[in-house]
Amino acid sequence: MNRGLSEEQRRRIDENRKKALERLKLRRGASPIVAQEKPDVSLLKEKVASSVAAQPAPKDIPILPRVELTAEQKKRIDQNRQRALELQKERQKNRRDASRPEAAIPVTEQERKRFKNERPSIQKKDYIEYDFSTMKDSKGGFLDDNDKFGLQGPEEESQTLKDWKEKQKQDHIVKDLAPPLDLANAPKCFECGSLEIDPNLFTNFGARVCRRCMREKQDKYALLTKTECREDYLLTDPELRDTSLLKRIEKPNPHGFSRMQLFLRYQVEEVAWKKWGSSEGLDAEWEKRERVRLERKEKRYREKMKEMRKKTRAEEYTRKLRNGESLGERHEHSWSAPLAVGDNEKMVRRRCIDCGIETEEIII
Repeated sequence: MNRGLSEEQRRRIDENRKKALERLKLRRGASPIVAQEKPDVSLLKEKVASSVAAQPAPKDIPILPRVELTAEQKKRIDQNRQRALELQKERQKNRRDASRPEAAIPVTEQERKRFKNERPSIQKKDYIEYDFSTMKDSKGGFLDDNDKFGLQGPEEESQTLKDWKEKQKQDHIVKDLAPPLDLANAPKCFECGSLEIDPNLFTNFGARVCRRCMREKQDKYALLTKTECREDYLLTDPELRDTSLLKRIEKPNPHGFSRMQLFLRYQVEEVAWKKWGSSEGLDAEWEKRERVRLERKEKRYREKMKEMRKKTRAEEYTRKLRNGESLGERHEHSWSAPLAVGDNEKMVRRRCIDCGIETEEIII
């Protein structure tokens, strides 16, 4: 069994065994030994020989023939090598240019003429030292309003839950409704009977109308503001606030802080016809209110004129008392010097110095 080991292998095995026994003795507190009984050596040799014999014999690796490159492959390799060398030179040149101080870039004559004819750009900071539209109040750097900042940082303002819900409604994209399961009982358009009704009007106003009919009849399905409903259809604020009577949608008002309410025109007209009887009744009521408004305006004008006359008479009475004149005596005009009227020398104009009356006279 030991014929497979050479003399060198046996010698190494003996040395390793001796070293292992010395380490074992050192651990147990004994002095290292140099030799050991022979039965242990033979047993160790048998174990090593059995392990070597159990290993499979190495297979002979066949020698592959040398592959020669074709002319096309050699040409491609040379091209790739030249391209790699050019790239390496370009990188070294860029690195060398970046490390040295910046040199002056030559400017051609054509570029110099173009820069000469080009007008210099005007910057706002050249004539505005303090731009209050861009300045931000930092409150001296000592006060930090943490409640002002939102979740996304200082650019987002804090908002309440109601504002967040309104923003979600605005950002919500109105999608088409799912196709109905029962075609016989499905909601259909008022005008053409189509099943493709507009989901926005159907959800907010309960109006079953398709988008094509809504575009064709814009007057009927237009959205009216609260002011238009109050002035054109003579509806009161309690009627417009009643959600069971009129449905509406609310949007931010670009002209103020209050919410803008939008109503559907044909629903507003139905409520107005029911209130005033018909469109003729609405027109009659509008004419009546317009007539009352004009009468009120005329009455206000007459009262102002009456008040003005009273002030004028009071001023005249005061002036006469101040000058010591009697209130019942007759007024005598004190005429000014005659003045010619235009190019006609025979016609002159005179004016009373006291009362201001003017007369024109013809000199014969």
